[in-house]
Amino acid sequence: MGRWQRYWFAEGGRTACAALRIAIALSVLFTLHRLATLSTVQLPGPPELYRPVGIWMLLGHAIPPDGLIALLWVLAWGGSVAMLLGLATRAATAISFVGAVSITSLSFASTATWSHQYNVVLLAQLAFLGARGGDTWSLDALIRRGRGLPPVDVARGYQWSVRLVQLAVALMFVGAVAHKLGHGKLTLRWALSDSLRHHLLVRYDLAGIERPALVDWLLEDVWRYRTAAMLNLISQATPILAVFFIRRPWVRAFAGLMFVAEVLGLGFVVSLWNQHWLPLAAAFVDWDALVAWARRIAKLPARPASPSDPPDPPGRFPSRRLRGWIVFFVAYDALTSFIPTLDQKLNTYPFTGFPMFSVVRARAPYDEHHSYEVPGDRYEVTSDLPLSPAQQRWFDHQNRRLFTVADPAELRRRLTAILETAQKRYPDRGIRGVRHYLAIYQAQAYPAPARFDVHPIAITAEIRADGSYHSMLGKLVASGAETAPEGVSADGARLVSYGDDLPSPVELAATRTEQGFVFVRPDADPLYVVAIVDGTPWLVAAKRSWRWQ
Repeated sequence: MGRWQRYWFAEGGRTACAALRIAIALSVLFTLHRLATLSTVQLPGPPELYRPVGIWMLLGHAIPPDGLIALLWVLAWGGSVAMLLGLATRAATAISFVGAVSITSLSFASTATWSHQYNVVLLAQLAFLGARGGDTWSLDALIRRGRGLPPVDVARGYQWSVRLVQLAVALMFVGAVAHKLGHGKLTLRWALSDSLRHHLLVRYDLAGIERPALVDWLLEDVWRYRTAAMLNLISQATPILAVFFIRRPWVRAFAGLMFVAEVLGLGFVVSLWNQHWLPLAAAFVDWDALVAWARRIAKLPARPASPSDPPDPPGRFPSRRLRGWIVFFVAYDALTSFIPTLDQKLNTYPFTGFPMFSVVRARAPYDEHHSYEVPGDRYEVTSDLPLSPAQQRWFDHQNRRLFTVADPAELRRRLTAILETAQKRYPDRGIRGVRHYLAIYQAQAYPAPARFDVHPIAITAEIRADGSYHSMLGKLVASGAETAPEGVSADGARLVSYGDDLPSPVELAATRTEQGFVFVRPDADPLYVVAIVDGTPWLVAAKRSWRWQ
């Protein structure tokens, strides 16, 4: 066989395949438990916001019925438990995957994009489909023994699945490093600037989340957060070593320890606790070598060759379908991991990149300290009883990035859905209306205290207590801006602009027309045009180009 086939179809791996089956099943069960306990709104969310994600694209835009969703929960739980125990292992793995990926996809069906907290678990399970994970350490093996049949040990039948899972898990973090280096134009400016300082401010202060003591300690000194950023790059880059040093158990084990360290680091530093990832560290352990070492320590005889072990003819090749599947998985996973935004455009969940705070949140020159500004959301809620801090955080954090919606009809749908969801979620508050602001959050340059000052610059839209909707959102055109105000009179309005995310308004000479306003567009990116009506600012139009910084 060639080098490629010798890599994927090497001998051994029977015990490792079984251990990996158990680990992946545990990760899937933890994922399902998390989805079941964190989902306070029935899947798939508000019908007006539904979009098919991943496997649901097969049904077009038809919303799946409740009965089908209930069946998928049963399949996901039942298949995962059977996979864990090794009962009808390969069929159970497939059933578990279909159920889990369907349920998980639905959890993002009412959002503009998906998050990445579950993808690596499902990618590992997808890579494991067809694996012979039940040939040992399983009920399948016990049943076979009870029937008087010899154990199964297929030559060159196990390593491909172990190595494919290991690659899928390692690509998650190495993809994150690639995005950070890409944003930094292949330099270390992501780590050796104030970027992590500002990422932590966005993560905590922008979302209204209390910072852990460790984060406060990091933010006190420039070398602390820059050192933490460098360690983050190192810990995320290390797991890929296991893919290349596949025959070096200690290198693989070290890569696995770094994987665990990075998972825990994400929890301690940015409060992204993904404990359901931890069992996947089993992919970095050479379980066959570990079991053989344990048997030697215990002075147990080596396992005799199974009578069912087939001969190992040198010219034997694996099936063409299996080789094609491996090539496809490796290529597609790599493309979606490394090409920016390709994953969301293709929408083939769970294949995804892992940007993971990869934007360089700092301004050049990067070795100097500058203030940092970022646009964000701010919600004002009309209710019979005041909201608690946690309830206000739900508005500000769970419904973030509404300010990026440029289509007036989409804005109205989303704000209406937010109000309806909040009324169901917090019925005791008597929520009757909601107002959304585009706000600029500004952090002063280090060594000033690390905090955001909020500058609400314009109302994007509001639903008042009487149920009426109000907005002036339109779009920029060559001659100025077109807008069709709803519930707001533009007569007598004066225009100001905000450029480059700075919270300082600039007067804009404009003429009112039937279609909107005529003015010379300022040379700024991002650009926000705001109309002041009776002292109240309303967002007229916005422009923000996508770019790698």
